[in-house]
Amino acid sequence: MRDTINLFMWGYQQHFRHSLLTRTNDVLQLLGADGQAKGLLVGVQSESDPGRHPVCVEPEDEEWPLALFSGLREEVEEKIPVHPLQRMFYGDAATNRDKPANIRRSTITEAVRRRLEAADQASGVRTFCGLATLVEGYYVVCALQLQAHLLERFPSVTCTVNGQAYDTSLLFRCADFLLAEGQRALLLPEPGRMINDDGMRSASEIVRAAASSFMRSPFLGDWRSVGDLFGAFERLSQVLYEGTVNLGRIVLAASDDPNVEYLLRLRRPVPLSQPRWARKLLQMSDRDVGLVSDGLNIFGLGQLTDVSPPAYCVDFLDRQQWDFRRGDQVLLRSRFGQALLPQEPIGQERFKENMRRVFPGIRATEVARFAEVLAHLVEFRRGSLVVIASDAAEEARRLAPQATVIEPVSLSRELITRATEIDGALLVSPDGLCHAVGVILDGVAKEEAASSRGSRYNSAARYVMGSAKSRMAFVVSHDRSLDVIPLLKPRVSRRALGEAVDALCASDNKSYHKARSFLDDHRFYLATDQCERVNAALDRIESAPREVGQIVVLTNRFEPDPAMSDEYLTD
Repeated sequence: MRDTINLFMWGYQQHFRHSLLTRTNDVLQLLGADGQAKGLLVGVQSESDPGRHPVCVEPEDEEWPLALFSGLREEVEEKIPVHPLQRMFYGDAATNRDKPANIRRSTITEAVRRRLEAADQASGVRTFCGLATLVEGYYVVCALQLQAHLLERFPSVTCTVNGQAYDTSLLFRCADFLLAEGQRALLLPEPGRMINDDGMRSASEIVRAAASSFMRSPFLGDWRSVGDLFGAFERLSQVLYEGTVNLGRIVLAASDDPNVEYLLRLRRPVPLSQPRWARKLLQMSDRDVGLVSDGLNIFGLGQLTDVSPPAYCVDFLDRQQWDFRRGDQVLLRSRFGQALLPQEPIGQERFKENMRRVFPGIRATEVARFAEVLAHLVEFRRGSLVVIASDAAEEARRLAPQATVIEPVSLSRELITRATEIDGALLVSPDGLCHAVGVILDGVAKEEAASSRGSRYNSAARYVMGSAKSRMAFVVSHDRSLDVIPLLKPRVSRRALGEAVDALCASDNKSYHKARSFLDDHRFYLATDQCERVNAALDRIESAPREVGQIVVLTNRFEPDPAMSDEYLTD
């Protein structure tokens, strides 16, 4: 961190921004989202003071130049007199008293948002801003920027309240709650001073609150749930019926929705807040016919007409495992009370690269086929195992005493569905032909095996990693988690690694953070000589004299990884 702050608002502004950004990235990690957020603080003087900057930006030396906010204070003063709330009169004296300050805060927030959004497209981000909060003479706006491609992968839905449409999603609500936490923390004395108590809720608490808020959205037109739908569905997913788990569906619809065809209709609606009763009714539902509910009450059992628009549904997959979707688009996943984004088990591009590296020369059509196989396996409600082996035909003959060998047949969804009903693996060649089912795998114990994992995972790890032949396994455990063995580390740029090592060696304890963070995330790829250079630089930096209050991150020293090879490098 810098020794001095030129664009000074208060003494702990650097620490506060770092704390908010760390909390944001913790939330993204909990959600299962890739990538890192960006964050900044923009402060506008509350009163003119020639000895201080009219506008300040933290950080002052990164990608948000002060020129971006040129004339901001003057713009705010021009817009305050024409703010819509100027025409509003409140019956509450306290609200009327606070109206001028609230108008100023709102105007500053919108002005900052407009300046940042103007640069969003060029930067490939989307900006979210919190309400301006007064801190030591500055109205401070917390701004978070999420990668645009991340928001495109997890689209929002449009809801309407009192005729006003707005977009919402789990990611949007998380951003809103993070900014609200930042705003609340700014109200504390000397925000950012207490490193171990920054005044904000934990990442898991923020995700839970954001999921609950998202599930209160008016998905059915102007209807708004007055209860916690996230909590209601989670409680329902926990209840067993005669020892069986939930495998049903709830369709969100008004009781008189003309697009619903009732198979049976209850004379008296059953409150969703009574989970045991609701669970009993849920036993009658499946993917084709679901319980019809407006989020408060259950009205009966029915299905949607063929011409109805995509409906909001909740699919119960297992105990404490459910998906909230609109049509085919999953909006939120809940696994054991943890809200998640509908992340693919492995990204499409990484899956393709992994297949090509393990099976050089494999055709694009076969890679696409195995991507479909992976998607099918995730849909099943049972553990399953598919092994792809370059020597599948020979292995089928060798393992015949502990397998059911079949005439080679093209792998299909129907075959996977039926073959995974029995114990053992499907043995498949890279050209997509299945050679055996119910295969009991063998192999020597390897480091990739783990005592904390089940027998299916460990047998796959031993078999795949214990051979010099090209092999891969798709493993779905009983908890519906999916593993690809091996999942090779992504390739990285040799040049980028070298530049980061050079940058660290040329840094001091004020400028080394960016290079240190990059190298810490890419430990696996460093060669022996690079590890030695990095360790020497860290020894020098961490032992240098420090300013009072300066934060120095202590880093574990680097060692070359024996599994690293030039195959992992590009350029």
